[in-house]
Amino acid sequence: MLENKFDYVVVGAGSAGAVIAARLSENPKRRVLLLEAGGADNNVWIHIPLGVGKLLTNPRFVWQYFTKKGDPPVAGEVYWPTGRTLGGSSSVNGMVFVRGTRKAWDEWRKLGNGGWGYDDVLPYYQKLENRTGGDPAYRGVGGPITISDVAHHSAVSDAFVRACQALGAPRLDDYNGPSDEGVAPLQLSIRNGRRSSTAVGYLRPAMKRKNLTVLTHSTADKLLFDGTRCVGLEYMRQGNRFTAHATREVILSAGSVQSPAILERSGIGNPDILASVGIKTLVARNEVGENLQDHLQVRMSFEIEGERTVNDLINSPFLGAVEGLRYLLRRRGLLTTSSVTAHSIMKSHDESNHADTKIQLALISGKDRYSGDGTGLDKCSGITLGTFQVRPESRGCVHVKSRDPSAAPQIEPNYLREAVDRKLTVAGLRLIRKVAEQPDLKKFIKREILPGTAISSDAALLEYAGETGQTSWHPIGTCRMGNDPGAVVDPQLRVRGVDSLRVADASIMPTMVSTNTNAPSILIGEKAADLVRDANK
Repeated sequence: MLENKFDYVVVGAGSAGAVIAARLSENPKRRVLLLEAGGADNNVWIHIPLGVGKLLTNPRFVWQYFTKKGDPPVAGEVYWPTGRTLGGSSSVNGMVFVRGTRKAWDEWRKLGNGGWGYDDVLPYYQKLENRTGGDPAYRGVGGPITISDVAHHSAVSDAFVRACQALGAPRLDDYNGPSDEGVAPLQLSIRNGRRSSTAVGYLRPAMKRKNLTVLTHSTADKLLFDGTRCVGLEYMRQGNRFTAHATREVILSAGSVQSPAILERSGIGNPDILASVGIKTLVARNEVGENLQDHLQVRMSFEIEGERTVNDLINSPFLGAVEGLRYLLRRRGLLTTSSVTAHSIMKSHDESNHADTKIQLALISGKDRYSGDGTGLDKCSGITLGTFQVRPESRGCVHVKSRDPSAAPQIEPNYLREAVDRKLTVAGLRLIRKVAEQPDLKKFIKREILPGTAISSDAALLEYAGETGQTSWHPIGTCRMGNDPGAVVDPQLRVRGVDSLRVADASIMPTMVSTNTNAPSILIGEKAADLVRDANK
């Protein structure tokens, strides 16, 4: 076992971890090690926005998890891919950039998380983003992550916006201001037609520094302790076991599945769960792996006429070549999107007292959300309207099944367990049909493909949602932040009960702060870097 000493060891080069390693290495006196289980982000499809369809089913770029079978209405396994490359999920996601509202962030502060209210985190958003033309009171310019409007002009997308307006959704100039309620074209983390990931924006400049070591294909196993002080970790690389020592801190940024798994393999968790897999308890923290939340997206798809969609590009080599040239020469066209172009955050029904539902337009249709790789794609021009409840009430968990770091943890999302989630999921599907019936959008639609108009009762729609619903790739909460004794980490992201160990990724989120989790995850990385530096001056 080879030993190496660093000031800081960061686990996971994803949306948060890449940021933390880059920021900590700005001090040339500090040696930083960044471990990533995946490989380099050098595949061309990572950087072409529409290439996301080729990434999410490829084990080279994602962890291919499957959830445990559950109870109806979502009884089957659900495929859960998460990023496994430099940049993590920021290198394989749909690039939709949504920061979250003042109300949602202030809720974190009300829950006891001082320093995490809207006014506290706003400077970090301004620091991380490069958004030209925005209100300088809210938006930043010159940051590592470039935020652009959708470059592809789409008449169907314009019609979708007008349809939502007709149903009462206000047209927003910038949904990344204090409120996101309304309808607008999407803002995407794209720069000059190429993905703007944390690997591109943060790591590439930082990897030129001699004090930053980045090791790919390195899987963290368990943490090392001197008493209750974390002093490093063991990791696997190319079939060999290595040790990395941290003289100051270890920061886990492995995501909502792997961060709690690493804690559990290291003896931090529920003693009963640890004992069931032969792990000795170091520190009892019963909420490790609990509080799991995710958006379950349910979809309706439609055959359209009057506009070319991704279906046409993939089904026709000639049209695909034309769009390829358009992208190469002008950085325009469908290749500049991940297929999604607009969204609306609105009330699902008249009795609702707040915007509880998101509907998102994708210029593609097929059997599921992974049809972008050509599998199950409809032969006609098609669009999909996907919806989910903004703040799901159901809670799940993720726990290790063995001490083997290569064994996938068991994921139990418990989708639609709560009655309110079932009600709003059905309401969201009905709202999609209302949007599709508005004259501006209806003139493009030839027929409803999925689920088909024969599926109309509440019971039938709920059954359809349970059979076809899929993750929105937004798992959070499994290392919950709080100032109460049950919380896994405190508001400084320090793991309770041990020293020199933090968690900084989406797993620390106590509640859903946004309809999309990538922007908040990058912010968590920025704030975590400051917390670490301030504590180690």
